[in-house]
Amino acid sequence: MLGLLPVSCWVVSLVLDFASRSAADPVPDVRAATSLIGWGLLAAGAAAVAGFVDSLPIPARTKAFRMALVHFGLMTAASITFLTSYVLRKAEPLDQPVGVQALAVSLIGAVFLLAGVVSGALLAHRRV
Repeated sequence: MLGLLPVSCWVVSLVLDFASRSAADPVPDVRAATSLIGWGLLAAGAAAVAGFVDSLPIPARTKAFRMALVHFGLMTAASITFLTSYVLRKAEPLDQPVGVQALAVSLIGAVFLLAGVVSGALLAHRRV
């Protein structure tokens, strides 16, 4: 359940990114999206620790173990991608809509995130 927090933060940040592109005053959306990415990164660290501890009983060399490794890799890729977006945003002016680079990086992060969520759901329900 702890994994829902970073996922939610990052999904809402994307919604706010697109909202900032068409808003008359993009400042609130840009600030909120950037803050949510930061909070998502903090929550992802806590979720990673909890996920690692949760995976300890999984026997090595099993399908579930391999899926756990895939899940960890995808979520790490998502975290690194959103961290990159966060750094890009901090270099941009706050009085403009989110930049194309930061938005593109967040969209790439969302692809990793979606794949990570699917692999995590399969793992959590032991459908692997």
